[in-house]
Amino acid sequence: MKRTAWIIVTLLLLLGSIPITASAKEATAKSWKTLYSEYIKKTLMDATRDRSYDGDFNYFTLVDLNFDGTPELIQGYSLRFIQPINIALTVQNGKVIPFNYQGKLKDISEGIFNVGMGGFLPRDENRGLHLYKNKKDGTLRYIAFVDGSGSYNSNLQVYEISIQGTKFNDKEIFLADIPDQEKTDDLPSYYVNQKEVNKSAYDKAYKQYFSNLTLVPSKVITANYTDLFNNEVNKFVPNGVANFINRYSSSK
Repeated sequence: MKRTAWIIVTLLLLLGSIPITASAKEATAKSWKTLYSEYIKKTLMDATRDRSYDGDFNYFTLVDLNFDGTPELIQGYSLRFIQPINIALTVQNGKVIPFNYQGKLKDISEGIFNVGMGGFLPRDENRGLHLYKNKKDGTLRYIAFVDGSGSYNSNLQVYEISIQGTKFNDKEIFLADIPDQEKTDDLPSYYVNQKEVNKSAYDKAYKQYFSNLTLVPSKVITANYTDLFNNEVNKFVPNGVANFINRYSSSK
């Protein structure tokens, strides 16, 4: 009996010392849905406490920028020329990680990137975020169209968007600034790769650039602040955050 008891004890000790397998670790890791849900709820509560959000023009967007099957989470404000992005996150190894921005800010009012929040909203073919395929090599790239308008002018900025790991780049390839000729004597200005050109050169470069690309379907899922949180009663919209996140999974 003593010998049998020692064998049992030894087996229990050996089993207890076996390391946890990768699959067991993965089973305990939080999904991107859970991670983003927790983050969004905390962000909304923090914003409510310090009253930093104007609900009608604040947005959250889910989009898979690095094509790894897990969406990134973007949050920002979009109204006329005011387009700051405040939050940009990805998920790696079961953790929420902020983007590492590789550009240089031209204007601090733009937020954490130069590309504005309007470039991360699903709008029409000339505005918002779109996915293109290169006709020659089949590579994919996201292009953000950010339009702004004010009392005296309107503009359109076009950015190439890319992310590798956490390194995020936004390259401005086109900018057209069009004054309202009824309100100002300023002339329109056009830029290609941040160099000023005339209208003819701009149109030629724009046409040539997009002639090499084909628009392809993409998933860009957006929720307004008011879809998620009710300021009047200071409570979350029932299932608002869950519905937003599940829309990404259910969409094609």
